[in-house]
Amino acid sequence: MLLPRLPGSWTALSSIVVLLVPSSLSATPPNPAAFENSAVVRSIELGGATTQITTSYTVRSLQHKNDVYVFALSKEDASKTSWMEAKLKGSNTPLALKRSTDTDEPIAFYELSFPKSLKNNETATLILTTVQAHASEPLPATVRQTEPQALAYETGVYVLSPYDTVIQRIKLKAPSPDVVSFIDTSELSKFAETDSKPVTKSGSTVTYGPFRNVRGSATPLFVKDEQQLVGVHYMYDNTVITVPELRRSAEISHWGSNLNIEDKVWLKNDGAGLKGHFARIEHLRQQVQPQTAQPYVLKDVLINLPSNVRDPYYYDTIGNVSTSRFRPATTRNVAGKKSSPLERLSSLELRPRYPLMGGWNYTFTLGYDMPLEDWASYDAAQGAYIVAVPFLTAIPGAAYDDVEVKVVLPEGASIVEVQPPFDTDIEYQRDYTFLDTVGRPTVIFKNKNLTDKHTGLIYITYKVDARAHLQKPFAVAAGFFGLFLVATAFRRLDLRIHTNKKKQA
Repeated sequence: MLLPRLPGSWTALSSIVVLLVPSSLSATPPNPAAFENSAVVRSIELGGATTQITTSYTVRSLQHKNDVYVFALSKEDASKTSWMEAKLKGSNTPLALKRSTDTDEPIAFYELSFPKSLKNNETATLILTTVQAHASEPLPATVRQTEPQALAYETGVYVLSPYDTVIQRIKLKAPSPDVVSFIDTSELSKFAETDSKPVTKSGSTVTYGPFRNVRGSATPLFVKDEQQLVGVHYMYDNTVITVPELRRSAEISHWGSNLNIEDKVWLKNDGAGLKGHFARIEHLRQQVQPQTAQPYVLKDVLINLPSNVRDPYYYDTIGNVSTSRFRPATTRNVAGKKSSPLERLSSLELRPRYPLMGGWNYTFTLGYDMPLEDWASYDAAQGAYIVAVPFLTAIPGAAYDDVEVKVVLPEGASIVEVQPPFDTDIEYQRDYTFLDTVGRPTVIFKNKNLTDKHTGLIYITYKVDARAHLQKPFAVAAGFFGLFLVATAFRRLDLRIHTNKKKQA
């Protein structure tokens, strides 16, 4: 069976990824005397549409039986954060993490639960990984067709925390050593060491700190009086890809034993906009002389698909696009069993009809079929089917502004349980397609502000009785029988005009 099995601790895992959606939360403020941060190091990997941030916290418990640690983000950073995960150093198991403050608060708090309470003076190292969307902006906002592209990123120099911090530093790593400029201010010397500079640059990395003896900083007063904005202006040679809108439809067919996936994608190059007019001659010259081409222009998109994909199709508003290349992956047999469709991936190279300059959009539809037996299984104990549907097919480095996933179940199915890979808005409706009589149950998942980290599986448990399996053949038979009756009735009906021959005589 190739269906990715549902984890037994799914309820706990569902709270690992934190989505910043409006909520009404109330929690007691964190106790600043519970922990002390021995060292905090934040590393920011600067990119295009997404920015990955890894923060290491070496914490020391100041009380007995401490089991909850609280992270803090500013309101600005929290609004940009799309994905969040926390682990103990050396462990691959994510820890339970939840937001404990409302989105309107100036400081966002996230509570982490330790798998085992910490004793007094016991230490632990926590690794917090977050992904921000649209954190970097083009600077300048527009460039000519022959000019390079640069982005700018800003953040607070101090890592906010409700606990006192002995030492902390922040590192901003650009994609290349070609850093245009970075913010250097003398006001950073308050917590800096007297014998060292508060900011240094080495290669592609700009380091702020170390800063020592920073008191509890997760307060509006500290942010107002002490927090300073720092940033890096860096060259970026890759495409800044944004998907303003994605509409996925997954249709399950038991009669065809097929899972059909169709994506309607609105794609945008979110980099520096084009200044002036597009010059076709210059574009052709750059194709002949690749060394003069600007790499941030989007010419093609490489998408990884499951290995069991068949019959892919790709078209836009004009029609079929032939400038695409599909490379299927071969499935391996291990001990007489097929490998999972997610172990090895097929690749689909999509080439739009025109190059996407900064600020340009392109809309297309991508679809494909997959064998249903690779994604669904039958649970005899429940008498129900369990199907796994990919939430989205990620475009590397892309930010997704608005995503809607619609899963259409077979006609006559009854939904038992729905388990998305992370928190999401869920709606239910009925869809009607060919030869449907009562309609198909449909589950719709809606999310905003996603990244390529949100590529989990949706698990849906549903039941289909025998009558539902025969409903469509009965509908077809009834249709043919009704047509036969109508044809028979018309055959026996005489519509000719008859005259009375006796009266004429």
